Amino acid sequence: MPSHMSGQLQRDLALTRRSAAPWRQVVILERLARAAGTVRWYFARSRPELEQVFERVRGGSAVSFYFGTHMHVGVDDDVMRQLMFQEITSHGELVLGYPSDDDVEFDVELISGPSELTEYLMFHPEGAVAVWGRWPPRANDGEDGITLDLVDSDGVLRQHPH
Repeated sequence: MPSHMSGQLQRDLALTRRSAAPWRQVVILERLARAAGTVRWYFARSRPELEQVFERVRGGSAVSFYFGTHMHVGVDDDVMRQLMFQEITSHGELVLGYPSDDDVEFDVELISGPSELTEYLMFHPEGAVAVWGRWPPRANDGEDGITLDLVDSDGVLRQHPH
């Protein structure tokens, strides 16, 4: 039986319309309610993977779906690493993670400065898919970014700090 949160996501008109249009991948950021800034990151390449994410999100979370320009997604290579260094030099920090083929949830690190980025990249050989960029906003333009505040597990929408 689907959870209240999953049902809310499946019924949301903007998310339904956007996920029915062509897309290659979506990066999802879940900001957990009452969790001292704790977040969870997901990466979906297909509708079945997106539905897995729908089943994993927690009640009261604010969930952002990034279909487009908010996050960079691509194969980690010399060109991408150069772009990462340009970004971190310009803005001081970035988020970076490597989704796996085995699980929709993945770890993302907040990296501050070029030396920290160099150290982090040493432990990740080139060739894997990387997700990176500046910390994404709670975007809600209906195309590139859609953010929803989820109901709690009892089906009631409450205000939570995120």
